Amino acid sequence: MTQLASAVGSTPLHEQVRSLLMREIDAGTYAEGERLPSEPELCERFGVSRITVRRAVADLEGLGLVHRQQGRGTFVAPRREVVGTMTVGGFADKVVGDGVKSRRIMRAEIIPAEEKHARRLGVPVGDPVFHLVRVFALDSTPLSIDDSRYSLTRFPDFDSHIDHDTSTYQVLRDVYGVEFSEMYREIDVGFTNEQTARWLGRPERDPLIVIRKRALDTHGEIVHTSRVKVVPSRVTLNMVARSTDGTATTASVAGDS
Repeated sequence: MTQLASAVGSTPLHEQVRSLLMREIDAGTYAEGERLPSEPELCERFGVSRITVRRAVADLEGLGLVHRQQGRGTFVAPRREVVGTMTVGGFADKVVGDGVKSRRIMRAEIIPAEEKHARRLGVPVGDPVFHLVRVFALDSTPLSIDDSRYSLTRFPDFDSHIDHDTSTYQVLRDVYGVEFSEMYREIDVGFTNEQTARWLGRPERDPLIVIRKRALDTHGEIVHTSRVKVVPSRVTLNMVARSTDGTATTASVAGDS
């Protein structure tokens, strides 16, 4: 029997089962087209109820990793190709691919700067901040969430220039004359919650690549802060660094497909 952590104060049992099966499928323990163990076999292996196993397998099917055949069982689906590539370099992180790119605004609100965000933006606590959350997609497949904040004291009426088709960087350059100078990034790992899972079409507690960003202009002023959450199974993440002689070094992080 595979030992699972207690669900009390921990990850739910069906998510633990799902994660273990995902790792085994990715490692080739179950080959493409191979049938997974039956529900009773999985129940015995993990020491969980049939309802728990069914929820875990349903999640796997929702991810496109398996498909169920009535009366025959559950089989490993053909491996999928990543949808797009995100290049992390320069100032705007760009997603490229063969599909049609789109942006969808999930939240656009003016809020007073809380202490944490005021510090990061370099503005007084309580200053008006434009909070913009967008989902980026290729051919309607969600790839990432961009959660950004902009000072409305520095960029008055910035919110009025933004719609689903707008490039925020283009607005900052064209309307406010911003000249970007530096971009700081921190790359971490996170997980979907109930809301982000729904926006991205993923299960809860699904792994994400998290990129925290802070953009500065040529005067050293903070232009905006962002937190970008990327679905690693749908995107290959490329990072480019330039040496002092101008040559480029590229590092690539590919998502599981």
